[in-house]
Amino acid sequence: MTGPAADAAPSSGGRDLRAATVVGAALLAALAGALAGPTWLLAALLLALLAVGLVETGGILARAERPVDVDVLLVVAVAGVSGAVLAGERGLLAAAALLPVAALLRAVSRGGGAGALERVARTVLLGAWVVLLGAHAILLDAALGAGAVLGVVGAVAVADTAAYAVGSVAGRRPLSPRLSPNKTWEGVVGGLVAAGAFGATVVAGVGPRPGAVLGAAIAVAVAVAGVVGDLAESLVKRDLGVKDLGRSLPGHGGVLDRVDALLLALPVGYHLLRLA
Repeated sequence: MTGPAADAAPSSGGRDLRAATVVGAALLAALAGALAGPTWLLAALLLALLAVGLVETGGILARAERPVDVDVLLVVAVAGVSGAVLAGERGLLAAAALLPVAALLRAVSRGGGAGALERVARTVLLGAWVVLLGAHAILLDAALGAGAVLGVVGAVAVADTAAYAVGSVAGRRPLSPRLSPNKTWEGVVGGLVAAGAFGATVVAGVGPRPGAVLGAAIAVAVAVAGVVGDLAESLVKRDLGVKDLGRSLPGHGGVLDRVDALLLALPVGYHLLRLA
C-alpha cells in the first residue's frame, strides 16, 4: 500500500497496528467489565465471541469445499457455555457428549452422501477446539475467580508481547519456518522468561497454594500452551491457504485469529491452578 492511506495506517506483517491496538484494548476492557459482574456477563461475552468465530470460520471452510455444520456448532456453543455456568465440569462434559451425537444426527438428517464422515469429523474437531476448550474460561472464573482468568490471559499476553519484542531485535532461528516463519526461538524464550516473571508476581496470588515459584511455573506452562495454540491455528490456515480465519476484528483478522493461543492456554491454566 502506498500514499496517504499507508502513512495513516502503519502495519506489521500487513496488519494495521493502530486498529489492532484499539480492538485489543476494547476486548480487554470488555473482558474486565464482564469479570467485574455476574457470571452471565462473562458467559454472554464468551458466547458472542465463539458464535462469531464459528460462523466466520465455517464460511471459510465452506468456500474451501470443506464444510462443517455451523448450526450444530452454535447449538453446542450454547450448551457448552450454559452448561459450564450451571453445572461446571459436568455441564461441559454433557456438551462434549452432545457434540458428536448432534453432528451424526445432522449427517443422518441430510441423508449422508459423499464426504459425510469427513464433514462430521470436521464439525466435531472444530467444536472441541473452539467451544469445549474456550468454555474453560467459565470454569476458571467459577472455580478460582476473575483473578485467575486475568492471570491466564495476562500470561499469554505478556509472553506474546515479549516474544515479539525480543524476536524483532534478536530473533535469528525460526520456530517453525513452514507454519509461522516470523516467530523465532529467541522470541519464544524471551516470552517465556517474561511470562515467568509475570507469574511470580501476579499468578502467584491465584489458587489455593500461592507462591512465586509455583506461579512462575504455571505461567510458563500457560505461555507454552499459548504458543502451541497459535501454531495450531497457523496449521489450519496454511492447510486452507488463507491468511486469516475471518475479518470481524480489524487489525487482527477473525475471532479465532485473536483467541487461538487462549484456546489451549485456558484449559492448561484451569487444570494446573486447580491442582496447585
